Order: sequence, then structure tokens, then C-alpha cells
Amino acid sequence: METIIKGGNLMVFAAENKTSGSLAEPKSIPLATSHTLRISSETTDVSNKDVASGKWAANEAGQMSWEATTENLYCENGGQWLFEMMTSGNRVNVVFAQKDEADGTALPAGGSWTPKANSGWQGEAVITSLEITAQNGENATLSATFTGYGELQSLKA
Repeated sequence: METIIKGGNLMVFAAENKTSGSLAEPKSIPLATSHTLRISSETTDVSNKDVASGKWAANEAGQMSWEATTENLYCENGGQWLFEMMTSGNRVNVVFAQKDEADGTALPAGGSWTPKANSGWQGEAVITSLEITAQNGENATLSATFTGYGELQSLKA
């Protein structure tokens, strides 16, 4: 029987790559409320008189792309950290995975969760969007989008 993974245990982890090609140890982004991983494939229409003629199209998978998003309550450390990663121009090491059970249920002493080994997906990305929203009478929020640079790899052993 499969185990259902709770949304609070599946997270985006990120770290700035100081030099292209080196993978820094990723950390969680503070006060996360939601994370999304989106994988897309472009298609090429291969409809012809022999296959899928008439009203149905035939398509082949083409180039693939991916992006990860994070939604967070705003805190100065998280906002500044993401701002610095985005404006540095460096690519970011992104992991979308379960948090490590060894971290326990309380935030670890270092202030961030760590990804579970052999879980999820990893790739390099650039931060293409950083949005901070501060509505009167509400908690300020922070959103960031990581757009993949090359392949997204499975970490499953």
C-alpha cells in the first residue's frame, strides 16, 4: 500500500551556486505555505493523411521545461536571501523533495529543513520572479519562481 505524503512534508529547497556547475547544499525557504513543481513538454503537430486525419490532431513530445514556485509568509531573512540569489545572476540549485524525517517536527537548530536523501527531483534554475505582497491588515507574503536551466533529474535511488 502506498503512503500518502502530506503537503507540509514536500518542499522546495534552494541554494545559490557560487560557481557554475557546482551544486551547493540546498536549504528550505523560511515560513513556506505552498510549493509547486511544474514540468511541461512542447509538442510538434505531426498530423497527416495517414494518422489522425480529420478532427483529431497527432502530436509528438518535444523540448521539456520545468519550474518550481514557493509561496511564503514574508520574513526579512527569506526575502533578502531570495533577492540576493536573484540579483547575483548566478544559477540556483533547486531540490523539490520531502523534508528529512531526521529533522523532527520542530524547525532544526540551523533554521532550515533539509531534503530527504533519494527523494524528489533536482536541477539548476534561475529565479525569474520574486514578488512581495504587503496588504494592509494582512500578513505580508513572498512568492518566487525558479525556472529550470537544463535537465531536472530524479533523485530516487
